[in-house]
This record gives sequence, C-alpha cells and structure tokens, in this order.
Amino acid sequence: MKLTRLFPILVLALAIGAGVSVAQKDVTLEGTLVDSKCYLSVGEADNDHGTMKNCGTMCLKGGSPAGLLTRDKKFHAIIAPSTALADFVGQTIRVQGSEHNGSIMAKKVEVRKNGRWEEVKLGAMM
Repeated sequence: MKLTRLFPILVLALAIGAGVSVAQKDVTLEGTLVDSKCYLSVGEADNDHGTMKNCGTMCLKGGSPAGLLTRDKKFHAIIAPSTALADFVGQTIRVQGSEHNGSIMAKKVEVRKNGRWEEVKLGAMM
C-alpha cells in the first residue's frame, strides 16, 4: 500500500530531475563581448555606437547585462558581474559555464590579448 503511494511521487521526482539536467549543459563559447542593451536595440557589436565613444563600457559599468555574440551571430546573455567585464567590450572572449535557455551562467571568462587567453577576475555575484 505504501509503495503505491510513493510511486507517483518517485516518478514526479525523476521527471523533474530529468528536466533540470536537460535544461542546462556545460559549454565553452567564444565570440565578441557586447553590451546587451546596446546590441539588442542597435545591433552593433563594437564598443562605440554612433558618436558615443566607449558606450558599451559605460553601460556595463552602470550595470547593464553583458552578452556574447558568436561568429555565427548567436547572442547569449552572460550571467556574471558586468562591471568586471566592462573594459573588454568589443573584444574576443571565451566563456565557460552552464547554458540555460540561451544564457550562460559564467564560471570562467577569458579575454584574448596578444594572441593569448587571460582570465578575467569575475568577483562575487550580488
């Protein structure tokens, strides 16, 4: 009798667990660091927008979310402190983390400098 009551709960727990494991996966993606707000509204992947020099850097320092634009023009929001990434807008970065519905929970971010990858200190998320 007790087993018949526990069976639906067990099935539900397994289904939820399977859904969570499918929803996220570890990835390493490379592309251009962009300011999400500027990129999604203007469509420009560099740091200067029109007459606004260093616009993307200023936006990330102000708390706007960072994004990654891959070579095949796929956009991914980066879940990480944007202020730590602000100085690298428009540059090539590599992000390692778990992907959730197109967003990346960043575990490690590296920027390409002089042909080498250098890790960016992300600090703590608030």
